[in-house]
Amino acid sequence: MSLLMLENIVKEYRNQSVLNEVSLRIERGERVALIGPNGAGKTTLLKIAMGLEVSDRGKVTKARNIKVGYLSQDLKDNELREKNNETAIYYEKVYKLERRLREIEKQMAELSHDSSSDLYRDLMSEYSKLLNKYEAMDGYTIETKVKKILLGLGLRQETLSTPLNMLSGGERMRVAVARLLLEEPDLLILDEPTNHLDINATEWFESFLKKFRGGILFVSHDRYFLDRVATRVAELEKGSLCVRSGSYSNYMENKKQLMEFVTNEQNRLRWTLRNMNETVQGLKSRGKVKAFKSKEKEMQKLKDELKISLKAEKNQEHLYRVDGPKIKFKKIKHVSKDIAWASDLRKSFGDVSLFTGASFHIRGGEKVGIIGPNGCGKSTLINMLLGKDKDYEGFLRLGEWVKYSYMGQEILFQNDNMTILQLLLTKREMNEREARDHLSRFQFYGDEVDKIIKVLSGGERVRLYLACVMLEDTDCLILDEPTNHLDASARDAIEAALMDFKGTIIAVTHDRYFLTHCINKIFEIENGKINIFEGNYELYKQKKYGIDEEEEVDKDFKTSKSLKKADNIKNNNLLKNKIEKERDEIESVIIELEGKLKDMEGSFNENTPPEKYFEYSELLKEVERLYCKWDELTIR
Repeated sequence: MSLLMLENIVKEYRNQSVLNEVSLRIERGERVALIGPNGAGKTTLLKIAMGLEVSDRGKVTKARNIKVGYLSQDLKDNELREKNNETAIYYEKVYKLERRLREIEKQMAELSHDSSSDLYRDLMSEYSKLLNKYEAMDGYTIETKVKKILLGLGLRQETLSTPLNMLSGGERMRVAVARLLLEEPDLLILDEPTNHLDINATEWFESFLKKFRGGILFVSHDRYFLDRVATRVAELEKGSLCVRSGSYSNYMENKKQLMEFVTNEQNRLRWTLRNMNETVQGLKSRGKVKAFKSKEKEMQKLKDELKISLKAEKNQEHLYRVDGPKIKFKKIKHVSKDIAWASDLRKSFGDVSLFTGASFHIRGGEKVGIIGPNGCGKSTLINMLLGKDKDYEGFLRLGEWVKYSYMGQEILFQNDNMTILQLLLTKREMNEREARDHLSRFQFYGDEVDKIIKVLSGGERVRLYLACVMLEDTDCLILDEPTNHLDASARDAIEAALMDFKGTIIAVTHDRYFLTHCINKIFEIENGKINIFEGNYELYKQKKYGIDEEEEVDKDFKTSKSLKKADNIKNNNLLKNKIEKERDEIESVIIELEGKLKDMEGSFNENTPPEKYFEYSELLKEVERLYCKWDELTIR
């Protein structure tokens, strides 16, 4: 039997359908990724599966006697106790058992003179049962086990004995993950599990999940994580699910191919209808009533076929196009030779040393990704570059001539009580119509521009901030976790804009997909030094870990757009120009032939010889062939 069955789940909010008869099964050994845009209802579906929310209709069935582990995005839902100075390595179930065993030992010692009594025998029986339970839970080694998981998740040694209420949100989330794994559940339900994890911790977690023998249902926007973990993908959009086996890359590639096929078929039907209409008009003008009626029926059949194709595109396979923000940076007129550099940089917080003799040089046009474990000093380095933190030794400089824009992890605006529209009108002199047009490129439409800034979600704040940055004359972008809070379509849009940006990028990020596609230089902070690697994240892994580490990356991901080299881009541009030129030439011929067809139709009468009709028919065929050729080039 399936570990989890969701059958025809329906959920509505304020008369809007969020889940419309959604069905999904999770089998043992499966790792199912639940994907979709923000607001699609993914978290709602997980909560219904856990019984934390009630569906309006439908049925949730779990296999008997299975243990389910749930991780919420919201730390409050993860039941972390913070009483009695509880620490990360505290594991309540084991410690409760230990306390009860000690209590029974004390009572038995007091009754040792009367070991034949019923009370003593009852205590001995309870002690034996609890001891078996304690051993089954690895009670003797549980602290070592907890430490191993916590350290694997990137929690520092010194934080293991720190009270939970003294830990950061990210550290407490790691404790929640560790306790979830210690329960050894049969089914894991995880909502954005890599939030707050650095790269090393995420890769440790990936390895754990790939070896996990139970079933997993998880939500994530981390495309690299999705690719390495998922064995099946379920896309939730507009209330329905589209489910396919395979990796995330396979899912997206299949979706792309199917969309191209459907688009091709739709275009073919449109061109055929267009040409048939020309034929019908010709027959009509010649008074060929029977042939005219027959062709009209054939046209109607094709129209119905086109409608069915369009419906399939929109509903059955989630083939509607989901566009992210339309972001395009201004062309950089001049790229500075030097942007920032440091030598013998030293920075400490009390007894904790972040940098000891670190050095680097960032040149104009470079796209630098800063990586390293949480707490190593990535964001501190950015603050030092920006002049927000001047308490350091050594040399550090960001060129005074550099025009930069900065986006931090916490996106702040000068006045959160302003509306989106009011904020934009303060950034540049423009009228309201121009401001609305600009905001629509960042997916703020209609009345949405009148929203107060303080009520915006994390993703909306990122989009609004970028809308403001687009109005600045920037040649350097300094970014701290730029893809946080964004769904896949928004991330794709931002990455496409950044790849096209000719200026300099300095970005702190744990997003390995971003590091692979948008970065050409890696700064790794490790042991107080800044290790510099030319190339993107994939090349960094090859250089740092060797071929074995590279081979660990799933083949499906490796065959995706992982390494975009300059020569490939150049070749692609040449091919694109060649295709566009060929399309333009075909279009000119089509226009010429269609003009000729129109002239011929105007000349048809009862005296027109059969040869002219034959010539007309051949011209129609040639136009249809050219349209097909033009369509093929459009798809490419």
